[in-house]
Amino acid sequence: MQSFFQHRDIRRQLQKQFVTRHEKPGDVWTLEGRYSYQDGEIQTIPREPDDDLPAERMREHGHRAIINGPTLYPRHTVRAHLERDGDVERADFDPELQTDPHTINTQDTLSTPTDVMVTGIERVRPGAGASTDVSGGGSVGESGQEFEGSDIEWSKKNKLMIVTYEGECDPMDPHNWTFKRRLACTLITSGTACVIFWSSTIDTTATVSTRALYRTNSQIQVLATTMFLVMNGLGALVAAPISEVFGRNPTYVPSMILFMLFNMGAGLAQTVVQRIICRALAGLFGSAPAVLAAASLVDIWSRIERVYMFPLFSIITFTGPLVGPTPGAFVVQFKWESWRWVDWITITFGGIVLVLLVLFLPETYSPILLDWKAKELCRLTGDDRYRAPLDFKRVSFIHRLRNSLYRPILLFMTEPIISVHAFYVSVEFIILYTFISGYASIYGKIYHWSTGLTAVAFLGIELGVLLSAPAVPIAMYFLRREIIRSRARGQHRPDPEISLYMGMFGAPAIPISMFWMGWTAQESISYWSPLASSVMLGFGVLCIFVSSYQYVADSFELHAASALSSLQVLRLVASGVMAIVSEIMYRNLGVAWTLTVLGGISFVFFPVPR
Repeated sequence: MQSFFQHRDIRRQLQKQFVTRHEKPGDVWTLEGRYSYQDGEIQTIPREPDDDLPAERMREHGHRAIINGPTLYPRHTVRAHLERDGDVERADFDPELQTDPHTINTQDTLSTPTDVMVTGIERVRPGAGASTDVSGGGSVGESGQEFEGSDIEWSKKNKLMIVTYEGECDPMDPHNWTFKRRLACTLITSGTACVIFWSSTIDTTATVSTRALYRTNSQIQVLATTMFLVMNGLGALVAAPISEVFGRNPTYVPSMILFMLFNMGAGLAQTVVQRIICRALAGLFGSAPAVLAAASLVDIWSRIERVYMFPLFSIITFTGPLVGPTPGAFVVQFKWESWRWVDWITITFGGIVLVLLVLFLPETYSPILLDWKAKELCRLTGDDRYRAPLDFKRVSFIHRLRNSLYRPILLFMTEPIISVHAFYVSVEFIILYTFISGYASIYGKIYHWSTGLTAVAFLGIELGVLLSAPAVPIAMYFLRREIIRSRARGQHRPDPEISLYMGMFGAPAIPISMFWMGWTAQESISYWSPLASSVMLGFGVLCIFVSSYQYVADSFELHAASALSSLQVLRLVASGVMAIVSEIMYRNLGVAWTLTVLGGISFVFFPVPR
C-alpha cells in the first residue's frame, strides 16, 4: 500500500524538479546553486555557505530530531549514501561513475527541443575517470574494468544519466523523512522482530501438554524450539541478499505470511514430527523480518541517531521473548482452553503486525527507491538514458547468496573482534534461553509456584531491559565528549570504541546477577532475591547486546551486515542447542552450580567492553 503512495509521491516530486523555458524562471534554487535564464540560456551561480533555508537545513542535517550537539563525521551525505554497502557486499555503485550530484540542462539530459532542467542527476564530469566504449560493449573506466551484468549501451551520442538524490535534504531520501514517519517505521519493523522472538518462547509453555499428547520425552519436545532458533539464525544469511534484489517490503510481507502459515501448521500438527518441521520452517521464514528490522534502522537513521534508536529497537525486540511465556503459561494452565492457543495467539499477534506492515510501512532501501525514480524519469521524459546506481554492475542473486554464506564465516574466523563479541553475545542469549528450563527449576520446584506465576517471573528480566533506557543518554554524553576530543586531535571521526560505553555499564551486572540468583534461590530465602537479580540480568544483557552490535558495525563498516550476521547466527544456534542441554544441566548440576558455571563464563568476557 505504501509502495503505491511512494510511486505517486516520486512522480509528483519529479514533476517539481523540471523547470521549462515556458515558465521563464528568473531565480531557481537547487541544492547545488542558483539557476536563472539570461539571454535564452541557463546561467548557474554556485551556492554560498549561507545562502538560504535549504543551505541552513543542510548544515543542520543530523540534528532533525532529539539529537543536539556535535555529530559524527562525516554526516549523512548523498555520496555516502550511494557508496554505502549493500547488506551483503559493495556492489550497488561502481566507483568509476562516482561524481558529486549536480543539476544539468537539456543539452546534457534530453534529446528533445524543450529546454528542461532536471535536478538530482549525476554525470561523469571531465577528468572523473570514465570513458566510453563506442562499440556499445559496455563502459570502461581508466582501469579498463567493464561494468558487469549491465545491459547498458554506451555511445558518444547517448550518454547515460545517473539518478541520485536532489542533494542532502531531498525528501525522497528516507534519512530526510519526518521524525514521526521514521519513528513509525522503526516501531513497525521492531514489532516484526518482537513477534518472531515472542514465538520462540511462548511455544515452550506448551511442552508439558504436547509431551503428554505425543507421548514423547521433554528432549524431543524441546526440538521444536531448538529447530526454530537454529533455522532462524541460518535463514538470516539468505534474507539479506533477497532484500537487496527485491527491496525490504517485498521481503517483509511474504515472510510474515509464511511465518504465520507454518505456525498454524504447528498448531494443527497431529504428530511431534509435524510440529518440529512446521516450527523449523516458521523459524526459517521468520528470519527475514528479524534480520531486516535492524537493516531498516540503517536505511532511515544516521549513525548518530542510531545511538538512540538501536536501544529502542532492542528493547522492543527483547520484550517479545521475555513477555511471551506469560500468556502462554496461563493459556496452558486453564484446562478449558486448548494448549494450541499458544500458536493462535502468535498468529493473531503476527496478523496485527502484518496489517501494519502492509498499510503503513514504506520501502526504505535507497537503491530500490532510486531505481523507481529512474524508471519514472524515463516514463515522464521519454528518454531511456536515466539509470539508477543499481543498474551499474548488477550482481546476480546467486553471487550475493554465495557471499552472504561465506563472508560471515570468513570474518568470524579471521577477525578476533567479531569472534569475541559473537561469543559474548551468545553467552548472554544462552543464559536467557536456559531460563526456559531454569525458571521451572527455580520457581516451580524450589518456591512451588504454578506454571503461570513461574512465567510471570520472566517479567523481572523485562523490567531490567526497560531500566537500561536511562543509560542511553549517559552513553551519548560520553560519546559526544569523545567526538569533541577526536576533532581536537585532528581526527575526522572517533574510534569505534566509543560505542562500548553501554557495555561497560552492563558487563558487571551479568556475572553478579548469576552468582546472586544461583546462591540465593533457596526455599529459606525470599523469592524476591532471585527476582531482583533477574532485573540486574536484564539490564546487563541489553547493554551488552546494544554495544556489541554497534561496535562491530562501526568497526567493519564496509561489511557491517556480514559481520553482524556472524553474531546473529552464532547466538541463535547456540541458544537453540542450549534449550536442549539446559534441562540436563539443571537436573544434574542443580540450580546453584548451573548458574555459577554460567556466571563464571560471563565473568571471563567481563573485560571485553573495556
